[in-house]
Amino acid sequence: MPAASTNDHDWGKNIPSTLRHSPLYRHLHVCIEQDPEIASLRGLIAPHQPFHVLFFTVINYLLLREQEEGREHPFAAFHAYLTPMPLPVEEAYPAFRDFVLLHGEELRQLLPHARLQTNEVARCANLLPAFEMVFERGGRKPLALVEIGASAGFNLYWDRYDYTYHKTNCTIPVHVTGNVPSPVQIACTLQGELIPPLPASLPEVASRIGIDLTPRHCQNANDVRWLRACIWPEERWRYDLLDAVLAVAQQDPPPVLAGDACDVLPGVLADLQARASHETLCLYHSYALQQGPAAVRERVFDLLAAHSQTRDVYRISLEWNQPRGWLTPRLELFTYQGGKQTQEEWLAGCDVHGSPMQWLVTGKS
Repeated sequence: MPAASTNDHDWGKNIPSTLRHSPLYRHLHVCIEQDPEIASLRGLIAPHQPFHVLFFTVINYLLLREQEEGREHPFAAFHAYLTPMPLPVEEAYPAFRDFVLLHGEELRQLLPHARLQTNEVARCANLLPAFEMVFERGGRKPLALVEIGASAGFNLYWDRYDYTYHKTNCTIPVHVTGNVPSPVQIACTLQGELIPPLPASLPEVASRIGIDLTPRHCQNANDVRWLRACIWPEERWRYDLLDAVLAVAQQDPPPVLAGDACDVLPGVLADLQARASHETLCLYHSYALQQGPAAVRERVFDLLAAHSQTRDVYRISLEWNQPRGWLTPRLELFTYQGGKQTQEEWLAGCDVHGSPMQWLVTGKS
């Protein structure tokens, strides 16, 4: 077993960039790299999944469950969300290792089937300028929204949230709101010189539907626990934001269909076709399609191209393709017309948690 005083700096080159937001996860990762027994459990995670993050998420899920049941393992003392004065992360590994081994059999059952399914609503601040561009290009017709990999569907309700954009080195923020004040307040810092096309009022939405292999339901306690488990232990603001979103979504649960997008999407597109002349079709996905097989992505793109023979189709992509060398997540907009993809635009560089964002496109939308 590695010593608890392992120096992260000695192994910094081995720390995935996806873990750099969490000092606890970063330290535990360094120790796991030197612990074959624990690393072998991490190896049970399915291909295409972000296994470094997902491993800690599953463990976090079990830890939160024990807290809810009134049981407290020593590892909880290092979790900033669970205690107001967490112990130093450098001392966490022995307790973490004990917790993992204590739940070894359950982890062997959970890990092969686990999917990350983070429903990070702060990313809606990245998506909003792209929705505004689609709204304008579609002639300001109401948007027919389809989200692939919707998880609990919270990002389907992006028009029910309020947004504040802060420009670096500027004291005057830009505030974007809907018709009524929202309990969900999302802040985003804008880097660089360019300003995204932020709407004076939010685009109109005609319909919304999500698709997910295994949707998370906002009124199911186990699913809500999973959504919490996906959040970094130190980022209390993300837990608070999730609580605010739950207060909105539990009053009117988002519509999310269960199934493979390749199987479900054709029926969704067929249902929307009847209103094609009155609505603008906008499909979007965030940190979802890159976590699945390439064949699924290509099938989805082919379906959109085929559907564009009768109407224009827009696809907003917020993904991080590390194998292709993307240093940061990319916000992109794809246009399909006449049975093929006709345009691809790289709109912005983003952060995995929604802020900061650097807009890259000049001129009008």
